[in-house]
Amino acid sequence: MSTGPGGNRLRKGANTYMRLSGIGFQMAAIIGLGAYGGWWTDRRLAWKFPLFTLLGALGGVAVALYILFKETRPR
Repeated sequence: MSTGPGGNRLRKGANTYMRLSGIGFQMAAIIGLGAYGGWWTDRRLAWKFPLFTLLGALGGVAVALYILFKETRPR
């Protein structure tokens, strides 16, 4: 099957888009799970201040940024 002159460029763009979309969904899941884990812990301890929710969300952001930098660095 023959592709036009822009076929490889289009395929490369689609591959990059899919890779970065996957990283974005992964980041959202990690941050969400961290926040949920913290919320669950705060609920179990019956604390009024959501300390573990904040720590879980911030920890999720840190892990997500680490993965982002690791996956997007030049090879």
